[in-house]
Amino acid sequence: MMRKKRFYQRGVLFAAVVAAASVSGCGNAAKDAPSSVNGAESEPDGSQDPAKNGQSPFGKEQGEGGEGQDGKPFYAGMSMSQTPDVSELLQGSLDMKDFRDKWVYYDEYDCYGLEYIVYCDNPADPVKECMNIYVPAAYMNADGTINEKGTVNGYTAATAPIIYQNGIGGYAEADASKISARNSDYIKQGYIFVSPASRGKETQSEDETYIGKSPAGLVDLKAGIRFLKANDAEMAGDANKIISIGTSAGGAMSALLASTGNAKDYDSYLREIGAVMDQSDDVYAAQAYCPITDLDHADQAYEWMYQNLQTYNNSRSGENGESTDFEKAVSKQMASGYVDYINSLKLVDTKTGEPLTLGEDGRSGRFYQYMVQKVEDAATVYLNKLSEGSLDVPYTLNDCLSWDGSSAKITSLDDYLADYNPRMKSVMAFDNLEMNEKSGENLEFGDETHQYLHFDSYMPDVLEKLKTDYPEEYSKYAEGYDAVIGDKALAERKKLLNPLNYIGSDSVDTAEHIRIRVGTQDADTALSVSAVLALSLENKTDADVDYALVWNQGHGNADYDGELLQWIDKICKE
Repeated sequence: MMRKKRFYQRGVLFAAVVAAASVSGCGNAAKDAPSSVNGAESEPDGSQDPAKNGQSPFGKEQGEGGEGQDGKPFYAGMSMSQTPDVSELLQGSLDMKDFRDKWVYYDEYDCYGLEYIVYCDNPADPVKECMNIYVPAAYMNADGTINEKGTVNGYTAATAPIIYQNGIGGYAEADASKISARNSDYIKQGYIFVSPASRGKETQSEDETYIGKSPAGLVDLKAGIRFLKANDAEMAGDANKIISIGTSAGGAMSALLASTGNAKDYDSYLREIGAVMDQSDDVYAAQAYCPITDLDHADQAYEWMYQNLQTYNNSRSGENGESTDFEKAVSKQMASGYVDYINSLKLVDTKTGEPLTLGEDGRSGRFYQYMVQKVEDAATVYLNKLSEGSLDVPYTLNDCLSWDGSSAKITSLDDYLADYNPRMKSVMAFDNLEMNEKSGENLEFGDETHQYLHFDSYMPDVLEKLKTDYPEEYSKYAEGYDAVIGDKALAERKKLLNPLNYIGSDSVDTAEHIRIRVGTQDADTALSVSAVLALSLENKTDADVDYALVWNQGHGNADYDGELLQWIDKICKE
């Protein structure tokens, strides 16, 4: 039982306790995520005509990075049954002027929508390689042409940014979302809202070949961007102001779009699906919420973070327990490997110029202090907002967190984790020991014929070190993990899905603005993963990087109401 202290400020008692946000597996979302841009909602009955008032014929639609009304993760229900019928697709041309008569007016949101338009010429799966586009009515005429005189929030059809928000969670395939109350704030702000569908880990062809494994989802998103740029003159919105938004695995995709712009490594995949090759796929800006990225080192990072907490509780799967002696030994080895990895990166705190390294214990050194500071900064912002009255929620401090009226402090990273963000996943958190469908990442790195594969290249060495003490486990797991070594195709798929492999490269075009937000109650991956992403961008590029943790938020669109929209306006009106 956590010991708690009441939080007093200026004579006001915040007496009730806000429970730590529940966290689940890759893709679950915090209940407190801003409702204006998150989640899924119920749509009208599917028997109604979708052309009337823009109603969806597919029942409950896919979410955009938050929690649905039923409390399920934002990616729940992304199934083929919710995608359009092939007959509803707009295909056969990559020129949007050929579909001017297909725009539908949505009276409730005062916008026009062009739905299920296929964005590549040779799609592997057209129902997963299409997009929905929504434009404020002020920017369009009834005949589908652009109204150059209309304005919304200081934007015109020529200057409005394009929000490119993917619905990927758990590296699953994603549907193209319909306009709804959950995403209509983009329209109200004067933005163009684009929701691309994409292939994912479970996507199969008619002959049951897997066609959505890495890097298919990212390739699809890149193809969608090229399509939008090819139609810049035909469509309202500034194709030079595309802003990618994604959450969880979708946050990783958003970070990848921001850091791999026009990388030649993806060209063969783009040509295969008939993407518009005479256009670019770089984006102007990116918002990455809780990105599940750097999968090469994700297991190491998780054990570094939770090395002193070996009891786990996964609220999504119902799995809970304590690590075995073998798993604890693996955890120790992986945590030690992460120390070496962090020190090899030669990261620097851009504010102080100090090298960010870890001591051998993993709980000393400037990188450790940096992570502690990020947690404290998050609590400071939150508690100051409470004291100012800008947050209408109660809160109670526990023993590891103190606040002097202006700044917050934690006693240690381990104390904070134990009290606020306990371990959720067992060892190995990403490359599952049993290599099965429980890990979205094992599924993502499968190939055409294998549903899932091991991918952690550090595990063979760990098993070799533990061979004498744990011969039974070595015999059980070594062969599977050893297969990772020397698998060139797997190595390529891993490379293409890690933004760290491209950040700072002269051969890519990095987004000008990148915003990263992660909840402090997010146990889906180590908090250090997002920190390394942000620091690498700061150290190696000229990008404007805005990175912060958000207190009392779990895995989802961790943010304060209105701040995403404020950031978009700031970078697009500067």
